[in-house]
Amino acid sequence: MPSWLASIVIHYRGGDPITFQLTKLLSLLLYPLNQAILLALLALLALLLHRSRTAVCSLAVAIAWLYLCSTAVFADFLMGTLEDPYPPRALSVTARADAIVLLGGAIRGDVHMGSLGDLNQQADRLVHAVALYKAGKAPRLLVTGGGAPGERSEAEIMRDLLQVMGVPERAILMEDQSRDTYRNAIYTAAKLEQLGLHKILLVTSAFHMRRSEALFAARGLEVIPAPTDYQRLIGPAVVPRWLPGVSDLWRTTHALHEILGYRVYRYRGWI
Repeated sequence: MPSWLASIVIHYRGGDPITFQLTKLLSLLLYPLNQAILLALLALLALLLHRSRTAVCSLAVAIAWLYLCSTAVFADFLMGTLEDPYPPRALSVTARADAIVLLGGAIRGDVHMGSLGDLNQQADRLVHAVALYKAGKAPRLLVTGGGAPGERSEAEIMRDLLQVMGVPERAILMEDQSRDTYRNAIYTAAKLEQLGLHKILLVTSAFHMRRSEALFAARGLEVIPAPTDYQRLIGPAVVPRWLPGVSDLWRTTHALHEILGYRVYRYRGWI
């Protein structure tokens, strides 16, 4: 990450809606597709300025970087660096805890033609949390995640989905103020402290677990990682792994977001 961009992202890690939106917009500059577009625009500008060598180099880097990030080979490599420290564990050997904490990120939001919120590619988080609850691993299930002004919070949407999946309302706790993982940990720890709950099963995507575990442990909680949503498939690929694909670009983007996010959080002293 360029030092100037890191400093801006770090500076604007605020809690109010304006700084939150600004942070999200700045974060877009870190994504491979947007970086490739910016390099292509730079190539066009260089061409208009009759700097043909700069234009060719910028366009070549844009195409090469976008191609690399869109391959399963690169996506699997990056995801492997994040997922390998957190192998899955069978429910039978998973320790019991005071509460299951389900992090947000699995919800797109409310939709026009439906009564329940729409799930995204990380919906495994909800399934795994419900499986842990039904296996008797904890008596409480806390959902986290705020929402934009005037919209239902992510926690509310997940609460409704969990009830449809068989979790009773009395067992569900909500933290509906946070908009990022850092404040997930702060607000969740405060709520659990009030209830005298200290040992948690932390449910999130395996590639998101390193940053999440560190944040919640830093808040004084005893954290048992309960990773899910693994991104590398076992079976043979339908197409060669060196061919570009949209899903592989998505996986690379999320992996880079986590790798850079972890470094930013360490720089701030949050973990």
